[in-house]
Amino acid sequence: MLKKKMLRDIRKNLSQFITIFLMVFIGVMAYAGIESYMDGMEKTANKYYQENNLQDLNVMGANFTEEDLKEIKKIENVKDAERKLTLNGTTDGDRTLLLSFIETNNISKFYVFEGEGFNPESEGVWIDKYYADENNYKIGDEITIKYDKIELKEKVKGIVNIPDHVYDVKDSSEIYPDHKEFGVAYLSINELPEYFRIFNNVMVDVDNKDKKDEVKNKIEEKVENAIAVTNIEDGASYTSYQGEIDEGKTYIGVFSGLFLFIAMLSVITTMTRVVKKQRVQIGTLKALGFKKSKILLHYIGYGFWISLVASLAGLVGGYYLIGNFFISMEMAFFEMPNGAPSMNISSYIMAVLVVLTVSFITYLTCRKILKENAAETLRSKLPNVKNNSLNITTRGIFKKLGFSSKWNIRDIVRNKMRTFMGIAGVTGCAMLIVCAFGMFDSMNYFIELQFEKLYNFNYKLVLNENISKENLNKIEEKYGANTSKTLGIEIKNGDIKEANNVFVTDANELIRFVNKDGEFTEVNSDEGIYVTYKLAETKGYKMGDEISWHIYGDNKYYTSKIIGFNKDPQNQNVTMTRKYLESLGVEYKPDSLYTNQDLKDVKEIENVELIQDKNALKDGMENMLQTMRKMIILIIVIAILLGAIIIYNLGILSYTEKQYQFATLKVLGFKDKKIRKIFTEQNNWIAIISIIIGIPLGYYLTDWLFKTAIEEHYDFGASIKMITYVIAGVGTFIVSYVVSKILARKVKNIDMVTSLKGNE
Repeated sequence: MLKKKMLRDIRKNLSQFITIFLMVFIGVMAYAGIESYMDGMEKTANKYYQENNLQDLNVMGANFTEEDLKEIKKIENVKDAERKLTLNGTTDGDRTLLLSFIETNNISKFYVFEGEGFNPESEGVWIDKYYADENNYKIGDEITIKYDKIELKEKVKGIVNIPDHVYDVKDSSEIYPDHKEFGVAYLSINELPEYFRIFNNVMVDVDNKDKKDEVKNKIEEKVENAIAVTNIEDGASYTSYQGEIDEGKTYIGVFSGLFLFIAMLSVITTMTRVVKKQRVQIGTLKALGFKKSKILLHYIGYGFWISLVASLAGLVGGYYLIGNFFISMEMAFFEMPNGAPSMNISSYIMAVLVVLTVSFITYLTCRKILKENAAETLRSKLPNVKNNSLNITTRGIFKKLGFSSKWNIRDIVRNKMRTFMGIAGVTGCAMLIVCAFGMFDSMNYFIELQFEKLYNFNYKLVLNENISKENLNKIEEKYGANTSKTLGIEIKNGDIKEANNVFVTDANELIRFVNKDGEFTEVNSDEGIYVTYKLAETKGYKMGDEISWHIYGDNKYYTSKIIGFNKDPQNQNVTMTRKYLESLGVEYKPDSLYTNQDLKDVKEIENVELIQDKNALKDGMENMLQTMRKMIILIIVIAILLGAIIIYNLGILSYTEKQYQFATLKVLGFKDKKIRKIFTEQNNWIAIISIIIGIPLGYYLTDWLFKTAIEEHYDFGASIKMITYVIAGVGTFIVSYVVSKILARKVKNIDMVTSLKGNE
């Protein structure tokens, strides 16, 4: 009998139970989806790195001999080591290839998609899959590779992924990889002429990860040719991928947590109201002799079964819809094979907690009603409102208000919890919409800051590493003498040594600098160094502090005084002028030159490794924004959908609870139009209050996300346009208004006799 009653009650209150289902479904789906995407990225990477033996250390130098390799292999805890030569070459269509010439492939082994694995005795080239796909290369196709005066014609032997090339860009000034114009290629060292067979890198595999620092120190001590030894975790490829995971973990706790929290607030409110509405039926069951435990289980079942089915559907939807959606976008620019979402135990725990919470709240509500005797339960419970609270509309400015406003104020006072839940739900949705749009605005501001303010050049020329002074003078005479140099350094702070870089500028006005407010500032003093604001904040640097540092490959330490700060959205480093560097006794040999000459038809310049168009760099960032836009759209859609459901649900609750009052007003002669106005007016108030609270909270949420979730080397902050606030506010209000209007149409269908008799 009770099962039939449950089905009948659900059918009679179908709209409310549908909203409960949808809110739980969306909340669990958002959490499980984002969590499965992040966990999937992490597990995919761990499996890939382990199975393909990603190196632990990278050793860089001018030329490592066979004796150097043997010396490294003899060091305790070194499992294996391999040499390679890495350099930038060009290929068909003047595209850039990062070339690696190797002897063996036991460390950072290829993941072969097509073709054959590496063979040092085999002629040919192995290219990364994304570059091959973008340029339609197949096994057996011929590629012409050029470096300096060497030209190699090689057949494609394999299409592969390489563990230490998960994320590669042509230059540090690029953020988004352009797989069509830049790729990674591996060849046997035997493909080069004898005189060119040198090795500038050694990959080291350590058998005990805890001993990496010891191995690093011993290599620096024993191998004279070792200029720099770095952990793989500090490499650009590894940190970029891991940074994406770390950002996502923050998003899990913010976006999915907010979605779930907002949904649960509304579900709890709804279930409480549904059970309270069954007060007379509970009294009837009690009077008929049903045990309290049986009645409790019956009403707990309302929340339990709905939330259980919704949670299971949310887990499935999160994995297959959101998880797969995000993973597919990430794998568009991370070269990680077999990327797939992974459902973590925390998602199942969260789903169980949701079901238990809904069931527990239902239990508490029903238990409270069951404590009363049957006679009391069979009567409708009057609102517990103090008389002086109800008299608020007879005092002060409230006396001058119209009837509908007074009526709504009194109703809000009677139903404080319902009003609070309504404001909380709509505020959360408005906040999420501001945050989603605000992230996009902030990224656009970043592009403007980087490419319009800081980069005041049209082209950047990356100079050959071994360029002679004579050839440099020729290039400067033709394209200008605005240059810079980037030095890899190690900063010593007590016993701690940390890798960083120094940007040495002699670019005049072609490279500009800004303060923390985005206003132009000068970096022209030759008395010390400038530090980016975020680096100073992270390390606790202050004006006048001194930093001890040395250049990789040179053990001499320098002590430099901080004389200023600058904001750099991409790199958190140290900046100095050419004159200051030279005052330390260090030779200034530029690695980049900036020019505003038109080079769009120039494909190659002698002694120039790369010609980079600023607009191409900007387009790369725009491409990344396209990917981000899809994520933002998904967040906006979920926020709007959840907001609409919450507003509709609260409207249904409000309408259901007011049926008696509305029936009374109809009996007193109020027209349907007037009653509809009373109903929509209160919902409009709640929407406006929620928007006023939600919009500034949306700004603070965006700013917090950029400052905590974004990788350490980025310095972003919220920069939201006024139109975004307008769209979020007006959009939220329109949704609330439309839903209120739809529900207000029910007023004409109120059965006055049934409504009034139902409360006797």
